[in-house]
Amino acid sequence: MTRQTHWTVPRGVGWTEAADDRGRTIVYVAPLPNGPVSVLPDQSAVIWLAAVEGGGDVVDVVADVLGHDADEVRADVEAFVAELVERGLLHRA
Repeated sequence: MTRQTHWTVPRGVGWTEAADDRGRTIVYVAPLPNGPVSVLPDQSAVIWLAAVEGGGDVVDVVADVLGHDADEVRADVEAFVAELVERGLLHRA
């Protein structure tokens, strides 16, 4: 995965952002109309939002939001984005 990769939500995939009962961000994403619905809480929601809302390199944005060094989170963030791509919920723009 290269820096500044742009990601989009494929046609036929819907998502929404909400908050759980503690006010933490949670994202629901699913192929429409039949799902299944994936629930992305906490750090996975941060990764999703960094990918789909743009604003810079996903790893850098996630590291900044979570208060970590980019090198500390790079492998996990890239692995999760790759999983989202494999599941058809995200693709390169």
